[in-house]
Amino acid sequence: MTIRSHSVADLPGTIREMPVPTTPLLARALPHVSWSDAFAVAVPAGQQVHEAQVWADAIFRESPPGWVRVLFAVREVIVRAVGIEPGHPTVFDTVERRHDEVLLGTDQRHLGFRASVLVEPGRVVVTTVVEVHNRRGSIYSAVVRRLHPMVVRSMLARAAQKMAVRA
Repeated sequence: MTIRSHSVADLPGTIREMPVPTTPLLARALPHVSWSDAFAVAVPAGQQVHEAQVWADAIFRESPPGWVRVLFAVREVIVRAVGIEPGHPTVFDTVERRHDEVLLGTDQRHLGFRASVLVEPGRVVVTTVVEVHNRRGSIYSAVVRRLHPMVVRSMLARAAQKMAVRA
């Protein structure tokens, strides 16, 4: 695992895009990675450090921001119309875990994806890796890539707020 130094400008709650970290779980997450991204949120010094699974649940299982829920509902309508598998409750199931990292995701006909939630001192990193399987996956992925950073930032910010309250 590569632990990166943090900037003094990383105030608690600050979310920054960052290079995709190198971790054992991400290294074997998918056979081929078509695209990836990573975002980190700074956690206040002295805040209780929760396990990676607790963070993963706060990010992916607890209620996302309203606009993200609407976006997911619109996605369901559109994908059914173009012949892509709809989402299902297991889409963010834990695939593998370590004490400091949880890997979630699913494989569908059009693409496979994994989301890593990595807990490091002073921050939590969410990394997404995607493997496109076919033309539908390429088209779907091209649209998702435009919205994905906003969605991840919003979900990570909301989870950080929830976790700060729990601390």
